[in-house]
Amino acid sequence: MDKLQYRAATARGGVKTLLLSSTALLLWLLLLLLIPGVLHSTAWVLLLICCLLGLFTGYAKLTEPLYVIELDQQGFAYVHHKGRWFIPWQGFSFISIPEVAGEELAYIGVKLRDYDEFLLQLQPRLAVNLMVEQRHLLVAALGRNCPTGTCPSDLLIEVGEFRTATRSYKGAIAMFARRMQLLRQLTGFDLFIPISSIGTEPADFCRKVNQIRLQCLNNTVT
Repeated sequence: MDKLQYRAATARGGVKTLLLSSTALLLWLLLLLLIPGVLHSTAWVLLLICCLLGLFTGYAKLTEPLYVIELDQQGFAYVHHKGRWFIPWQGFSFISIPEVAGEELAYIGVKLRDYDEFLLQLQPRLAVNLMVEQRHLLVAALGRNCPTGTCPSDLLIEVGEFRTATRSYKGAIAMFARRMQLLRQLTGFDLFIPISSIGTEPADFCRKVNQIRLQCLNNTVT
């Protein structure tokens, strides 16, 4: 099969946002030169803040990867601005939208079949960033699974070492592996991709990926 790529929704509109914010800032500076006293206006200061925030947002969009998901004959890749991870088709069971206490999460979940195969190619820098970005996901999953606040305290213990049947991991990779293990207990999935980043209808996306996975494993995809 030819490579199938999904454009990152978070990368769209970067140039437009940057140009509009730059133009607004130039107008702001021009008016400041013509009317110096306007700087004492609260509304004028707020306008400056909006221009600067627009510049930051536009730049952030431009630094996002153009494509967030890549599918080919070998497997499934997630592209993040801090790195990427890859799973061969035989390396996961399926993807779906996780539910906790009957409520869908704003993520697409991936259920791995082999932790070692995934962890060996995971970059520590990416692992750290994903843990920080998805901390609220863990908090939400814990809250919905433990409405009375009586979850076992060992669920939140950070580990310095993580062991599988064949290998031992330390540092950021061990912490990420422990996070995957905990999220599997809470949601049934190990890895998570924000729905907001894929730029397409999530249920259709899941069906498409699962279908391609089965076709590739059965060597029927063209």
